[in-house]
Amino acid sequence: MDILQQLGISIPLLITQIIGFLILMVVLHRVFTTKVFSILDARQADIKATYDQMDADRQRMQDTQREYEARLAGIEAEAREKIQAAVQEAQSLRASMIADAQKQVETLLSQGRNETERERQRSFLEMRQQIVSLAIGAASKVVGDSLDSARQNKLVDDFISGVGTVAARGGNGTGKGVGTA
Repeated sequence: MDILQQLGISIPLLITQIIGFLILMVVLHRVFTTKVFSILDARQADIKATYDQMDADRQRMQDTQREYEARLAGIEAEAREKIQAAVQEAQSLRASMIADAQKQVETLLSQGRNETERERQRSFLEMRQQIVSLAIGAASKVVGDSLDSARQNKLVDDFISGVGTVAARGGNGTGKGVGTA
């Protein structure tokens, strides 16, 4: 113990300092460790909350992405349906236009046939009138003025009916079949 006294260390003072140091350690441990651990616990809880929030955000983002993909698929399907409907409408319109055009063509052809038939009948009547006048002129020159009008009309009617049958058969080029008096 002499050595301790020579060094200037007193045992009661040393024990008092050791006890004071231990008390200081206990107080520091209670005060600072609790606060430090509570700060660390709070920080850890904050970090955990941030990670949980990130996971929730990631999940919402994935849900939103799935929702947008489903909407996009729906929009694409709707667009395809609209395009298909437009194509069908165009085909229907085309068929309707073709049918209308065919009806117009048929109407024009029918009108043309009717017009041709009227023209043929008109030409036939004109030819008949010319033939009648020629026949009357020829008959009056051959027979002279001795024919009365009733006899002339009968001769003309016989001639015309004969010309009508020859024309209907296509004519034989002999001139036969025409009524003569």
